[in-house]
Amino acid sequence: MKKTHSFLLLLLIFVLFACGVPSQANLGKSGDGKNESINKEIRQLVVDNEHIKITVLNMKKIKKNSKTTVTVHFDILNKREDTIKIQAQRLSVDDRMVDAAIYQMEQEISPQKAANAKLTIRQTEDAEFPEFENDMEMELLISSLEDPSYTETRHVKIIY
Repeated sequence: MKKTHSFLLLLLIFVLFACGVPSQANLGKSGDGKNESINKEIRQLVVDNEHIKITVLNMKKIKKNSKTTVTVHFDILNKREDTIKIQAQRLSVDDRMVDAAIYQMEQEISPQKAANAKLTIRQTEDAEFPEFENDMEMELLISSLEDPSYTETRHVKIIY
């Protein structure tokens, strides 16, 4: 009788652990399991003057756990003799303005150096998120960290 109870108790414990403990394979996954990633090569020269050269390299769209993040990669060459800072402002996607709270791009670049900069747009519950179907436009504010009289604003249109 004791052997039967012990056997049943062990069987019950085994069944409970087998059903109730998540495996390593499904830890951290959401219920829908939908993760998407889209990479789009762009390679578009958008600014080239005596002070700066800016090329849009690519755009990466990642959808993870029903939240989307879009990252646009830039290659920026500072041709000046002082350090500059670049910021994205007044972003619009497919002719619709984007809430400034969901995007960010700020990069400092030393004199005569190049840098990879990223414009990141993150979906939030509070703001409308664009579809990214045709193009995006923004103003890039370029300013010197050493010469307060130098600022330059460049309108940029990226077609993808």
